[in-house]
Amino acid sequence: MERGEELLAPSGREVAREWASRSMRDGLARVMRASQPEELNEGVTRETARVLGEFAETARREMGRPPASALEVGCGIGRLTPTVAELAQHVTAVDMTPRMLDLARERCASLDNVEFRTGRAEQRPWGEARFDIGVSVWVLMHVLDEEGIAAACRSLAESCRYLVLIEYERAHVPVSKWSRLRGLDEYLALMPGARVVRRTWLDYGGDRSVAALLGFHPAS
Repeated sequence: MERGEELLAPSGREVAREWASRSMRDGLARVMRASQPEELNEGVTRETARVLGEFAETARREMGRPPASALEVGCGIGRLTPTVAELAQHVTAVDMTPRMLDLARERCASLDNVEFRTGRAEQRPWGEARFDIGVSVWVLMHVLDEEGIAAACRSLAESCRYLVLIEYERAHVPVSKWSRLRGLDEYLALMPGARVVRRTWLDYGGDRSVAALLGFHPAS
């Protein structure tokens, strides 16, 4: 969706209905492109988990210790939550769709260090909690309005010492009205005090995504 189309963006209620509908799909198609084969979605998930692990290791070296706490926004069905749970002593995983969270709880039933909460990043459902590391993978692109994305970015910047941010930079397949492409610089402009610690790129069926480890002022 382009900037000029913002006034035509779906309402918050319509977005909630869309994600509730997606939660009824099968497998990874619930949170990834249904048009892509499951094998590709699984491969991209593995590659994403690898990058997440490398970035978390960089954060660990800078802090001089493993992350004690992690925040995962838009956890969906929990496809990356087990990876996040391996990297931090405690994980707060957030999603706005109740059925997605139910599926995530089932997937992560054996994990005793994960707490699930319902809500949107811009609503800050974790309250005033602070985290050593945050994870946001193809989530902010679904925050369509300017006020919402500003609030979501501000919440993450204020709550996390480090943030793993992965977002589409270029879409080979045109994005739908449920997504909005933004460049890394646009996100950085909305995150006070952000610095790029590491950056790489991911390919998803011809789509190019930027993967960045951002650092902020130490969380208290």
